[in-house]
Amino acid sequence: MNMKNYYIFWLSQTVSQLGSSMTGFALGVWAFSQTKSPFTMSIISFCCYLPYIIISMFAGVFIDTHSKKKIMLIADSVAALCTLFVFAMLRLNCFQIYHIFIVNLITSFMNAFQSPASKVAVGMMVPEEKFEKVSGMNSFSNSVIMIFAPILGATVCSIWGLAGVIFIDLSSFFIAFVTLLFFIMYCNLRKCI
Repeated sequence: MNMKNYYIFWLSQTVSQLGSSMTGFALGVWAFSQTKSPFTMSIISFCCYLPYIIISMFAGVFIDTHSKKKIMLIADSVAALCTLFVFAMLRLNCFQIYHIFIVNLITSFMNAFQSPASKVAVGMMVPEEKFEKVSGMNSFSNSVIMIFAPILGATVCSIWGLAGVIFIDLSSFFIAFVTLLFFIMYCNLRKCI
């Protein structure tokens, strides 16, 4: 079975996740610089994980019965709209801490659908004998994101500000969205992603 679809998908998703992680880091730094409050940081983290934990218990059934590709496209689009909202608020000088709470809640909700749908889609694209290789590639990309997102986020933020980080995030979303929409087409005998 051809692994080309997976390689394209993996690369575009890694780029998108790196952009999103850079934004998450930069927003945390911005929030702390505004409030100097560790409690604010804990609320931001709480908003990042609570919807994901609650919704992921129920999302599996929905994901199993719907197109994984559509779920990922919709979830990524809503997350990108949230990022665009942050960008607009920054440009209008209206950005507040509570905006981060709201955006993180919505993004976490979307991730509860996007993340499992992505894993199922990968399982459908990749032959069983390649699962170990795929697992290694995913671990590698997660490690790269974990190491480089704070470094790149801080660097870009110091040069172009928070708006620059968000612009890179939106660009990385666009790459992943276009790739998924137009270049990832996979069907097997059972179902399509």
